[in-house]
Amino acid sequence: MYDENFEHYKNARNNGGIIYNNEKHCWELYTYDACKYVLMHDDIFSSNSKYFGGNGGLSFINMDNPEHKEYRNIIAPYFMTSKINEMRQDITDISNELIKNLQFNSDIVKDYAVELPVRVISNLLGIPKNDREKFKEWSDYIIGNKRDDNFAAINNYMIEKLSGLFSQNPENGIMSVISTANVNNRNLDLNEKIGYIMLLIIGGNETTTNLITNMLKALSDNEDIINNLNTERNIHDFIEETLRYYSPIQFLPHRFAIDDTDINGIHINKGQRISVFLGSANRDENIFDKPDEFILRDRNEHIAFGRGPHMCIGAPLARLEADIALNDFLENYKKIRIDNKKSILLENPMVYGYQKMFFG
Repeated sequence: MYDENFEHYKNARNNGGIIYNNEKHCWELYTYDACKYVLMHDDIFSSNSKYFGGNGGLSFINMDNPEHKEYRNIIAPYFMTSKINEMRQDITDISNELIKNLQFNSDIVKDYAVELPVRVISNLLGIPKNDREKFKEWSDYIIGNKRDDNFAAINNYMIEKLSGLFSQNPENGIMSVISTANVNNRNLDLNEKIGYIMLLIIGGNETTTNLITNMLKALSDNEDIINNLNTERNIHDFIEETLRYYSPIQFLPHRFAIDDTDINGIHINKGQRISVFLGSANRDENIFDKPDEFILRDRNEHIAFGRGPHMCIGAPLARLEADIALNDFLENYKKIRIDNKKSILLENPMVYGYQKMFFG
């Protein structure tokens, strides 16, 4: 499916890169320059659907500045690189434990790639151990990896659970900061607090889980690179190339033109929706040399985490977890071989990653 998507991206770029989708009633952007332009100009392209007939959203990612900045800044200190690096030893301990328990027939997704970020973000938020699995399930429903009739039940459970956690007036950490935050001379209501947790659960789980499995896929497909990593430990470049080549989030579906505007000579009407295809931008031939090859690049200006004011707040944490995971796999396995027949890709076109992954 994804090979077909990448071919579709290339065809779209070759046909101007800005295409109106009549079925989805939105403009789709496929070139790097067009995608970056929209992401960088939140004064022209809104993230808030309520101004254009939608119902907005609970999270600050659905807000525009200055409101977005004010809400984002409440938790931003916890995601500064210096603060995240304080978690290195704890993350390393979790990774060591998980990787030692992996067997040849283990599902790497379930037993490592999901478990590592779930434990990390759960510890960061103070989520009880027996609720971790439900938090992960909740995020799968919200992002679209899981679709059945049980969403209402899990959603109600999570709201009830989070309501209980906030009612206990947590004294430390992010939960405490969110619980006591003051915006525009008022405390956050419960829906706003839950919106924060929803964002952090999704961002803390999905992106990192998929980045880990995508790194293993890249190692499996590029045996020569493993030797390079084992000698030079060029971990940083490998992680960045994985983010470019297999972008965990393939597109951002919700930007809205605040007024009539043009993008590369294409007229966009006020209120029209825009989807930004990060996965295509990161394979744009005009930006990246040999974009369909996995190459450790000296300069890698991918936009896998977005760009501009809405750039992923959890990017430093995802990179640290990826760094620790990659080092652990390299230290414990001389070769990484993925069984492509048994491993199953996610069916959600918005993300690139695996439902199941097995050693071959």
